[in-house]
Amino acid sequence: MTNGIILGIYTIGQTPRPDLTLELHARFPAVHCEVRGALDGLEQSDLPRCRPDGYPLETRMRDGARVVVEAAFLEPLLQGAITRLDPSVTCHFLLCAGHFPSLSAGRALLQPFEVARAELAARGVRSLELVVPFAAQASSALSKWRRADFVCRAHVLGEQAGDASVALWLSDRLAGTSAEAVVFDYVGFPSAILEDLRERIDLPVFDVGHLGLDALERALEAI
Repeated sequence: MTNGIILGIYTIGQTPRPDLTLELHARFPAVHCEVRGALDGLEQSDLPRCRPDGYPLETRMRDGARVVVEAAFLEPLLQGAITRLDPSVTCHFLLCAGHFPSLSAGRALLQPFEVARAELAARGVRSLELVVPFAAQASSALSKWRRADFVCRAHVLGEQAGDASVALWLSDRLAGTSAEAVVFDYVGFPSAILEDLRERIDLPVFDVGHLGLDALERALEAI
């Protein structure tokens, strides 16, 4: 059942973000989405530098400028947006693979990393080849998954993230791996590249954002 359902959708950058919400709208066409950005109302000059021991996350301003913002700075901004929408939405969904352990809501709140962590553990998967978007995030991403009792190593895509050659590049790097799965620590990664990689390697390939959407679909079906 989806009629009358209102989703609170949150990006860590500024709205609008059609590149992130396109798949969401296509998958849940009858659902109304209230989209909020953690950085809405801020200027780029308002953003603090990431600390050396912080968790850096890359996102976009409204003008398309890419910025790197620390998770600790974003968390209270996301919480404020969630709290304001909580009385009027059916559930909340975060469009980010980062770790925000303090977020809370009266309604159901789905965070893709938490969904992926639980899903992989339930499948008995503990050894990962982790794919991250940029080099400065690799250490924090590894720590996040290792604290959740996973064994992993990271591969940094960088500027080639949306390039069709990614699957071939990764398949070469993964040759001979003893890991149990490949996990893209992303929300919004191109599905076509994921499918290409699945055809090239024998390992299961998971995407944190897609696992989150699967969980959202299950939650909506239960309403």
